[in-house]
Amino acid sequence: MSFLFTAVMLILLHGCSGKTSISLKDAERPHIVFIVAEDEYNAAETLPAFADELESKYNLDCEVIYGSEKKREGIVGMGSLKKADLLVLYVRRRALPAEQMKCLRDYLDSGRPLLALRTTSHAFDTKGKVPAGCQEWKSFNTDVLGGNYNNHYKGESVTTVTVATGAENHPILKGIKTPFTSSSLLYITSPLAQSATLLLVGSIPNREPEPIAWTNRYKDARIFYTSLGSPDDFNNEIFRKMLVNAVFWALDRPVPSLH
Repeated sequence: MSFLFTAVMLILLHGCSGKTSISLKDAERPHIVFIVAEDEYNAAETLPAFADELESKYNLDCEVIYGSEKKREGIVGMGSLKKADLLVLYVRRRALPAEQMKCLRDYLDSGRPLLALRTTSHAFDTKGKVPAGCQEWKSFNTDVLGGNYNNHYKGESVTTVTVATGAENHPILKGIKTPFTSSSLLYITSPLAQSATLLLVGSIPNREPEPIAWTNRYKDARIFYTSLGSPDDFNNEIFRKMLVNAVFWALDRPVPSLH
């Protein structure tokens, strides 16, 4: 978001009523809530900059909520989901108090859309290290995203990204030129759920290609996920354009012709 505004910072305890956020209010615009809680890919810097782009170029109303980069117990501010038109998640291995988890489940059960990035495939799986009073959602990746995360390939640092066969005319890929490369280590994500629609695949030498971006349906909710999301990806205009397209697709609005 543009930083020429008054920041509103309310720091409260766990629960749907708490909020730690930066927001611009405008009832006429779709309201997008970004939840950032990871400690590997500088999402606390890249996601607010992307939110700023959505506000300044596309007149969308964005709010960013930050979870602790290190503390894996809860994310203050989940109550903002009550007024969200779109949720963007970049979260890694967090457990949530029951009331916060209910906020997330209620949001998705309402049929509202989700855009998820990289470590969100294991957003609510703490590998059994659940703080007292908190809950995991280990099957979030399969239940909601339609993925099948099984770690990543090691060693090869450059992934070549291409369009999946048959996906060329999908709205999210409008204006997207491939191939392009990514420094994000390639996630092992196949096979996808039958409900998923594959959009992009990633390739590294001597390995089978892996799904790297797709859509899914969770109940009535539109879901978009990509395993990309490193700082270098956000420096790539093609990647950001794809995310803009995904935002408008998720909101069930025409994808902008000019970015």
